[in-house]
Amino acid sequence: MEKFDSNNYSIIIDAMGGDFAPEEIVKGSVEARKDYGVKIKLVGNPDKIEKAAISGSLDLDGIEIVPSSQEVGMCEFPSEVLKKKKDSSIFIGSQLVSHGKGNVFISAGNTGAVMACSLFNMKRIENVYRPAIAVVIPLGDKKFVLIDAGANADCKPPYLKQFAIMGKIYSENILRIKNPKVALVNIGEEEKKGNELSVESYKLLKDYPGINFIGNIEGRELFEGETDVAVCDGFVGNVILKLVEGMANFFFGEIKNILKSGTMAKLSALVLKGHLVNMKKRFDYEEYGGAQLLGLNGLVIIAHGSSKSRAIKSAVRAATESLKNNLASKISEEINNIN
Repeated sequence: MEKFDSNNYSIIIDAMGGDFAPEEIVKGSVEARKDYGVKIKLVGNPDKIEKAAISGSLDLDGIEIVPSSQEVGMCEFPSEVLKKKKDSSIFIGSQLVSHGKGNVFISAGNTGAVMACSLFNMKRIENVYRPAIAVVIPLGDKKFVLIDAGANADCKPPYLKQFAIMGKIYSENILRIKNPKVALVNIGEEEKKGNELSVESYKLLKDYPGINFIGNIEGRELFEGETDVAVCDGFVGNVILKLVEGMANFFFGEIKNILKSGTMAKLSALVLKGHLVNMKKRFDYEEYGGAQLLGLNGLVIIAHGSSKSRAIKSAVRAATESLKNNLASKISEEINNIN
């Protein structure tokens, strides 16, 4: 295998996307450039990017700024962005990858716009029905891949089969899990359980020898480490993802309240502080580099809208891992071998 040289690759980053843009995006990009050595192109308003760098005493040496004159709000419709905002950082960023001027596009901006622009510019891998969002869900010392986490609300059984294949490849190459267990999210374990999509998808996955399919998995079993890849349509997947985020916030908020409830509790908090910090870190989205949009002729990472510098840096790390492992090429190869 050819040695990976980070200097041969360019990471395109949307400087204007997210709740803390451009300051935190610029900071994370500078830190990633320093630690990982990849070339970085920041797309956005040059004046705002340079102002953020000056304000944060950040050195933009080695980082190219690609100007864009438009910004995309978090609530804008993707179709309107495609029609009216082709000089936005999201459109230009995804376009750079499609033109071979970058290898990965990263954005913490409007998820729908990122997906729409990336699909418009990069196109699907040949024979891929729909791109899918893959998200790593942490379970303490274990993790699983949730796919699709929101790209496709309405699906057909062949889509879920391809999601399973892409999830398996992601798990093998990024999480380093050999022969990952793949399960179909359902309301029961029985083969005939669930709606028509679930029943027909089960048949396709069961009959495909290229994955280690272990059958249906219920919601409560997801957090017991029963599977390495959980496959579902984007509607169910996004509900699961948002539920996990909400429960994590609620859970840690309750712990914080308990540990502030009295003198003894506060003393206990001092003793447990290190353990609690480590626990929270294992569940922190900023550690995992965002979600990957798989199935396109290019790599796209969708960072959390609340991403700060550490999350952007993690996204760049995830991008380099995907490049090292030729993720898009491996997906293309397996998908086309079964068609």
